[in-house]
Amino acid sequence: MFRTRLTELFGMRFPIIVGGMMWHSKAAFVAACARAGAMAFLTPKSHDSPDAFEADLVKCLELAQGAPVGVNFSISRFRSNEINDTCLAIAQRHGVTRFETAGSHPGEMIARIHDGGGVLIHKSTQLRHAVKAAQSGVDAIAIVGMEAGGHPGINPHPGHVILAQALKEIDVPIALGGGIGTGRQILGVLAQGGEAAVVVSRFLASTEIEAHPNYKARMVAAGMDSTVAVLHAIKDTWRVLDNETARRVQQMERELGEAARHADFGDMVSGRHGRDWAYIAGDVDRGLVSMSSAVAHADCEEPAGDIVAKLAREMEVAWEGLAGRHACAVSK
Repeated sequence: MFRTRLTELFGMRFPIIVGGMMWHSKAAFVAACARAGAMAFLTPKSHDSPDAFEADLVKCLELAQGAPVGVNFSISRFRSNEINDTCLAIAQRHGVTRFETAGSHPGEMIARIHDGGGVLIHKSTQLRHAVKAAQSGVDAIAIVGMEAGGHPGINPHPGHVILAQALKEIDVPIALGGGIGTGRQILGVLAQGGEAAVVVSRFLASTEIEAHPNYKARMVAAGMDSTVAVLHAIKDTWRVLDNETARRVQQMERELGEAARHADFGDMVSGRHGRDWAYIAGDVDRGLVSMSSAVAHADCEEPAGDIVAKLAREMEVAWEGLAGRHACAVSK
């Protein structure tokens, strides 16, 4: 329908990239997105060991039925990245050639991925980091702004502002993410010069995501104003559900001020804490739960493939509307 350099690079039918989601991007979900024509990424850090990741990868490849799937590597300044090297080798051994990195600069992973015949899109929250990654040889860039769910960095700009400048400085194809949950918005990304949209929070109530029914219900009930950004004080900004834990973290930030350190917040800011309580136990007020305002468009629990199809139809309708307006303007 809409062919771009990114749809060609990753072999996806639609310009929709479902960025890797910690704890959520596992076999059934990633494969469902792939079969529907989007590009999704399995996340090694969502698994307890490389062996567990490999088993899930094998399952994912089987469920994808030949549709392309990828692997995401989160490169953290605060947490161990040891699993990444091992799982890259595992992914390449199983023939995976599409990869996403997020966080710090991917460094030597670029050459390793290229040597294995793969392609890499790197997600950046700062323009200068995106430029550096492009100059270092990544095949594509994903730009996310301050409105993105999860870790948007300390950048103060919305994604579309960064994209406008990035297009002047970067030659490789660029995807744009942050608060995108409709086909109209995806078409808007293409109109701005992006070549795909990164869509994540719209999928949080997907049937294939392994999470407690209470969590799914909270995602369906969430609205545009249900998110809040925390941990500015330690320069590890995290956009999450506005719940009891998030409000407690904000209170501590006000009290500690510039003296705040990551260790001061204890288990509250641990990803496993949110996984154990919100995702597994269903107590959605315990833990930091990543999401953007795009969750407002997740108005029911439904299969990921149906969400991709809805987004594609919305793009078509929006395009037809624009074409009609253009025809009217020309005829006048």
